[in-house]
Amino acid sequence: MRLNHSEDIGGAVRAARKALGWSQTELAEKAQTTQAVISNFESSGDGRIDTLLRITQALDLQLLLLQKKESALWED
Repeated sequence: MRLNHSEDIGGAVRAARKALGWSQTELAEKAQTTQAVISNFESSGDGRIDTLLRITQALDLQLLLLQKKESALWED
């Protein structure tokens, strides 16, 4: 799944949480944060990177950073 905006990431977290049948409170406990942080993250995608990493770990997701093919890093 390609996510280009913070709101997309928040929506993906919400979808994964709901697929597991978890409440925001349950995810917050597993990610060692608060329900308010989860709610804010799901609605806006705003949050700290360390929190995002704990959330993705709790949801058994993996966060990947990929270069765009057009990047100068692909040149010989």
